[in-house]
Amino acid sequence: MAITKIWTVKSRLDTSLNYITDSQKTILKPNMDAVEGIIKYIENKDKTENCVYVRAYNCSKENAFDTMIETQDYYGKSRRKNGVLAYHLVQSFKDFETTPEIAHQCGLELAERLFADKYEVVIATHLDHKHLHNHILINSVSFVDGSKYRNNFKDYFIDIRGISDEICREKCLSVIEHPKGKGLHYAEWKALKEGKPTIRGQMREELDEIIKASYTMKDFWRILEQRQYVIHRRGETIKHTSMIPSFGKRAVRLDNLGKGYSEQDIFERIKTNRNGIRTAAPTELSQKQYTIKGSLAHAKRKKLKGFQALYFRYLYLFKKIRRKQTPQRVSFFMREELIKLERYQRQFKFLVANNIETGAALSSLQQTKEDEMKRLVQHRKQLYEERTDENCEEIKEKTNEINAELSALRCEVRLCKAIFKDAYRISEKKRQADELQKQADKERIEYEHKRRSR
Repeated sequence: MAITKIWTVKSRLDTSLNYITDSQKTILKPNMDAVEGIIKYIENKDKTENCVYVRAYNCSKENAFDTMIETQDYYGKSRRKNGVLAYHLVQSFKDFETTPEIAHQCGLELAERLFADKYEVVIATHLDHKHLHNHILINSVSFVDGSKYRNNFKDYFIDIRGISDEICREKCLSVIEHPKGKGLHYAEWKALKEGKPTIRGQMREELDEIIKASYTMKDFWRILEQRQYVIHRRGETIKHTSMIPSFGKRAVRLDNLGKGYSEQDIFERIKTNRNGIRTAAPTELSQKQYTIKGSLAHAKRKKLKGFQALYFRYLYLFKKIRRKQTPQRVSFFMREELIKLERYQRQFKFLVANNIETGAALSSLQQTKEDEMKRLVQHRKQLYEERTDENCEEIKEKTNEINAELSALRCEVRLCKAIFKDAYRISEKKRQADELQKQADKERIEYEHKRRSR
């Protein structure tokens, strides 16, 4: 059984190459924005048994990157903004189903049938997982006539997946005849795997609550509107029901949220609940536990002030919401912010690491980092001017070190700017959440008082 996936490779070769070739990183899937980086990644000797399972068509595997760029330059298609430089195709096999030789042969045949007549292609079979898989990198520009490869729905389902399945049948490997469900976007899959909240995850949780509170479908639509969902109902001009949550920007089809969330499934769940039969919601069957990364307890050993105290209290509020220790109105009010949890964690750790408590201290740190960046840029410029044929490698090594320092400094400057931008909103959100909490506590006390006085 072979599963195929394909995505585009675009710009910023330098940044992506530095990231992908970093020997300190262990990556299952590289940053796909670098042709040269991907070539090095898929030829990784630790994954391919010293390149026994690496092959190239219409170029040498040693100079594949240069050859691809030369082809694009020749046809004037290498400098286009946001242009596709290459396509990265992965063909994965079922655990322990095949041998490296057969898996590699499948990759070669797939490349030969689809791309080898017009494009430079690099194929590598990785052996570092129990499921063997092929990485196939295809130049987006044909060396024959300069035409660009276009990957669309037809190309994938009829050509790529169809031919891959055909090859698997010829090799007596299993094939998924009737695939069920829809694969997740990589960013969503990664977030779910790491226990991070996602917009679709938030929607599923909220829909579960609304379904429990609904006696009929009319109630369901009414509560959705009360919670500021923009709903596009299925009808003559709309093929599928979709909705935009108040904490999102794009419409999401109900049936794309997974099993149990199509309009018919929701109707059945409401009907079942109405008849007194309790069924677990789909999200309850595989509930993820969200945790605050790092040690907040360590940060609390000293009295936090200013920005640090603000962020700590805000993250602690997130923790209470995830544990359902806040009133529903607070959870509802904060649902959009939960998506930004990881962002606020990074900002809080940065503030603590640099002992920043005030806006003045943050501004001073930002200026220091920007001054250091200017100094490094000037130093790099001098190195470029001193470069000769004799010292080329030495200069390249030094400039790479400078580029790495600049990259880290840029991240820190961006964090400073983000904190300035987010701090006021966090303060205001925290104040409003506290008011909602006080209001709920007051109503609860009044209700208890009335109940006891009856």
